[in-house]
Amino acid sequence: MTVASVMEALKDRGMDQLYSVPASAMVEEAVELMAAREIGAVVVSTEDQLVGGIFTERDLLNRVVRAGLDPRRTPLSLVMTREVRFVTPGTTLEAALALMYVHRHRHLLVIDGPRVHGLVSIRDLAYQLIRHGEGRLEAAVRLAGGPGT
Repeated sequence: MTVASVMEALKDRGMDQLYSVPASAMVEEAVELMAAREIGAVVVSTEDQLVGGIFTERDLLNRVVRAGLDPRRTPLSLVMTREVRFVTPGTTLEAALALMYVHRHRHLLVIDGPRVHGLVSIRDLAYQLIRHGEGRLEAAVRLAGGPGT
């Protein structure tokens, strides 16, 4: 299974929209969008419509709330994550999950060349693995002595 299969499943469920906010926007605008769409992250775009970073719930907590900044007066460019990890559509689910685990990220951009295909969360990947993992997860739980064994 690949990240492309996750993207296809998200599309089938109508959950494949990529939400982007300009880097010049205030944090409040990104938070409003995230709350309205019930998403945990938005892509932050530059003036040239390129990916400038990502803004996540963790950024809000650590870089805005904890720092005592006013979301109405703080531009995203000051608090976004600039080092965005990404995968290609052909990346396996296991490799994507390993990357997220090692770097402690909950979201990855899906990029192929200059094209941004979308943004996937660890939840999206886990859902796909559980739903279509051909019993691998269930077998791992049984081997570990989990519930129902």
